[in-house]
Amino acid sequence: MLARHAARVRSRRTLLTSLARAVAVTLVAAVLSLPLAAAWGVGHARVSDYLGPNRVDLAADYSGEIEIDLGPLGRAYLTSPYAPVGVRATVGGVGESGSTLGSLFSQETLSAYTALYTDPEEAVRGLVERLERDALQRTAVAEAVLLVGFAVWRLRSGLLAPWVVRRVTRRRTLAVYVTVVAVLVGGVLVPTRPDGPRIPVNLPLPDRTPTISVDSALLADLLGRTVSGIRILSARQQAAVGEWEDTATRSLAAQLDELPRPRSGETMAYGFSDLHCNQATTELMSRLVAVTNPSVVLDSGDDTVNGTAAERGCIRRELGIAGGRPFVVATGNHDSDVTEAQLRAAGAEVLDGAAVRVGGLEVLGDDDPERQVPFSVERTLDRPEDEAQLGQRMLQVARPRPVDAILVHQPTAAAPLMEAPDPPARLVLWGHMHAQVGPTVVTHADGSWTVGMQQGTSGGVKQPTLASFSTPFSPPLVRADSYFYFRDAATGLVTGVQPVHLQPDGRVVIDRRTDTGDLAALPDETRRRLSGASPSPTPDESRR
Repeated sequence: MLARHAARVRSRRTLLTSLARAVAVTLVAAVLSLPLAAAWGVGHARVSDYLGPNRVDLAADYSGEIEIDLGPLGRAYLTSPYAPVGVRATVGGVGESGSTLGSLFSQETLSAYTALYTDPEEAVRGLVERLERDALQRTAVAEAVLLVGFAVWRLRSGLLAPWVVRRVTRRRTLAVYVTVVAVLVGGVLVPTRPDGPRIPVNLPLPDRTPTISVDSALLADLLGRTVSGIRILSARQQAAVGEWEDTATRSLAAQLDELPRPRSGETMAYGFSDLHCNQATTELMSRLVAVTNPSVVLDSGDDTVNGTAAERGCIRRELGIAGGRPFVVATGNHDSDVTEAQLRAAGAEVLDGAAVRVGGLEVLGDDDPERQVPFSVERTLDRPEDEAQLGQRMLQVARPRPVDAILVHQPTAAAPLMEAPDPPARLVLWGHMHAQVGPTVVTHADGSWTVGMQQGTSGGVKQPTLASFSTPFSPPLVRADSYFYFRDAATGLVTGVQPVHLQPDGRVVIDRRTDTGDLAALPDETRRRLSGASPSPTPDESRR
């Protein structure tokens, strides 16, 4: 019996020793293969996005410089800040059929590039982040392939022919590895010298970018004139924005006693929609939230203009509206998967079809099924679901357990919710139309109610057509709207709505509060039920 016990102990020790050795060997292999995998992953990173109004394909390499290929106009070069890693950017739409130099450097194109000129670091950083993620993914794949190759090498005696095994020795394998690493390091650190003409061009960029060189005299002349035009346009816009912000700030400061305030026993949420990256209204909204201190910020989408990686800066500014308070959003048709990733990275709670608890509220919503083609009025479907089906799905999700708020973007998605008997939410918010409608109150059979609100554009943007959009760096073109929602802490019912408007001339208009329900008229049974554990009465309960 003692012999069997000793044998089991030895067997267990042998197993643990073998396992530890295997783990150690795997770790060593992972460390040795990482430089090769990383070099391959970085050198093969690829993304497509927009830089200004033009499609751009980005490919990482080890040239140590950034090369911008403008097709028949030529190429521009500048030193990469990530050297020896470089980037080749192929700009689409230049020199293609139907395009002209006049359209490429038109007033509309210059306006579209103003955001890139005014905030170049954030715009470029958004694209770099996408390249970094792609490089990491490719590195992980390469690492996995190399580890599989290492496993085959370790098991070569049982997998390969004897004559192959005799030739694939450890010494030869190590020599091959050292040679490959040496060649790799040499190729990365000593890139190929560029050939062809290089004409230096001094551009008055705000981030003091090093001198750009080009390979075409035509491109040198066009860049000089174009950047000068953008610089003048940007200066005018920034001056107009500064003047508008000063006027709006003075108007807000003169009305501090009139600002929305919750009554005793109430909490307050702040809501908006269709900001479209407007820098001026974002700044005033941040100040408005700071002095009113709502418990949560609710956003019903269209935070960006085109949903591109270059709009990273506007997302980070937008999250500043909340000032560290909970921020929840259902993205709109002008946003994208890239926008959603940027929102999450900045700290927002991005709704994806499931209820979440944010700022003391149960909030449900999902992103818009439509997607705007960047720099176009065309739309595509992001998934096999239309707006009405989105609304029906939200209704089905919330019906078994009603929520405090449902956020969608378009009115067609909100319609099934607002038209349903006893909507399973206390507050339904949407936007998209850039026009305020509501509040609308739907009374339940048990005497409680649901408040619905079509929120106007908080960015002061005209109807969503290509020609009428303001740029992110201009004052609002129309009235910019945002809203305060008051909620009874005991029952969870929304008791009032108070809009605040930022006018194009800088005036701040604070509407009077609109009461949306009378708590005193609420039946005692309903009041007791709402004040209990259930967040809201269900249709079946309300008919008992």
